[in-house]
Amino acid sequence: AAIDAGKVSPAMTYEDVGSVTIGPYTIKNSDGEAHGTQTMTQVLENSLNPGTIFVVRQLGAEPFADYVRQFGFGEKTGVELDTEATGDASSLDKRGEIWSATASFGQGISATPIQLVTAFGALANGGKLMKPTIIAEMRHPDGTVTRNEPKEVRQVVTKRAASLVSAMLVRVVENGHGKRAAVPGYYLAGKTGTAQVAKPGGGYEKDAFIGSFVGYAPVDDPGFVMLVKFDRP
Repeated sequence: AAIDAGKVSPAMTYEDVGSVTIGPYTIKNSDGEAHGTQTMTQVLENSLNPGTIFVVRQLGAEPFADYVRQFGFGEKTGVELDTEATGDASSLDKRGEIWSATASFGQGISATPIQLVTAFGALANGGKLMKPTIIAEMRHPDGTVTRNEPKEVRQVVTKRAASLVSAMLVRVVENGHGKRAAVPGYYLAGKTGTAQVAKPGGGYEKDAFIGSFVGYAPVDDPGFVMLVKFDRP
């Protein structure tokens, strides 16, 4: 979002001191370390929470919330499954910087697996968000066949922004936390995720996490986007 809006670039730097304090809250890096001068690409490579807070501050809370919804979070995708959930991005409507800060690295909002895959699919498709489907074609009793053609929902970011982020996500696989996703001879774009598990009524469960990896390949002509996740590994 911030790259699309021209507020940051992959090579822009900030000084990572290991934590950010917002009111009574202190948000730290997952490794507890300070990493010093870091580029926006290294923020992704090293999963730096204060780095994404730096990014959302450059962009602004309201534009950030708009981009989150443009990517399809907080609403059903319309995939043909009766049990689809909406996820919850309503915290971005609340006042106070803490909400956009925590949402910048994926906390404080909830998302469904199909939303994550669809959002990454938009990056793979040059910024175009596509409607997901589980139906390839319908074969009718009279022998006719109706094929389910791809449906574009909207252009979320520019093709240039999608290409830049794709290149950054390649670096995550080659240099960052996603090295095990690498396949010799191909450029893969992807990102690791580590989310705390929310408790009913607020807050998070102790020592309970969801581990995930989402990505697409090959970057120059993507053939698939895939999410792998482990609940409470």
